[in-house]
Amino acid sequence: MANLKKTRPVVALLLSLIAPGLGQLYNGKLKRGIILFLLFEFLFILLYVFSGLCFKFYGFILFLAFDFTFLGFYIYVLLNAFRGINPLRVTVRKPYHRWYFYVAISAGVILLNEFILTPILPDIKRFKVYKFPSISMQPALLVGDRLVVDREMYKKDKPKRGDVIISEYPKDPSKDYLKRVIGLEGEKVEIVDNKVYIDDKLIDDSWGYYESSEQTKFLKELGNFGPVVVPKDSLFLLGDNRQNSLDSRIFGFVDLTKVKGKALYIYWAKNKSRIGMAIR
Repeated sequence: MANLKKTRPVVALLLSLIAPGLGQLYNGKLKRGIILFLLFEFLFILLYVFSGLCFKFYGFILFLAFDFTFLGFYIYVLLNAFRGINPLRVTVRKPYHRWYFYVAISAGVILLNEFILTPILPDIKRFKVYKFPSISMQPALLVGDRLVVDREMYKKDKPKRGDVIISEYPKDPSKDYLKRVIGLEGEKVEIVDNKVYIDDKLIDDSWGYYESSEQTKFLKELGNFGPVVVPKDSLFLLGDNRQNSLDSRIFGFVDLTKVKGKALYIYWAKNKSRIGMAIR
């Protein structure tokens, strides 16, 4: 019995949570542990690479499918470690059955993933999903539409006129604020009879939509606004539903540092025909 080691399912499970495959090593199954670990790392890398597909709707669907595949494999590894214990709950003691070995392997895996692989792979957190809550962007966006937002788009490039962006809500930075970019820094913006002028030139404001609302009658007065000049590193934003939108006409300009990302497309909607629609 001196060369035998007691095994415990919970320990195997916890080790696999730290480093997939480590629980199998604990159970005395060296080859299986190494194979599962290598497969996990391979799928981990693919998950990051596939995140780049999220720029397009169908790429997003493929990414979700792979994400569920990856999660399923991870659950399999955990269950295999938990249930792979010898019925007698003993295994032959191997040279690697030492507590410091597991600590060293766990630390090595964490370092590999966090400080080597992750920095050189695409940022899997670049894309975020949002649920749109208001009527301020009708008809481009409807209440309940679920969007995919690129949070890295503006780290190198500045927003362009017509972009639908996410920024901090001026009255509550903990909330998000989704509007369309109309005026850029240095531009003079003026609204005359619901027509938008930039630097005294009428623009093709195909985004503007006008619908009366008993709750926001006061916004009708904002069919005439300005002129104002957009400060440096700032934006002038409008909601597409002009008479039902609290935007730069009320809150003023939005600083570029408050911009969180660009809305790309609708991935889910009550009206199924809108699913996959690019946000323009």
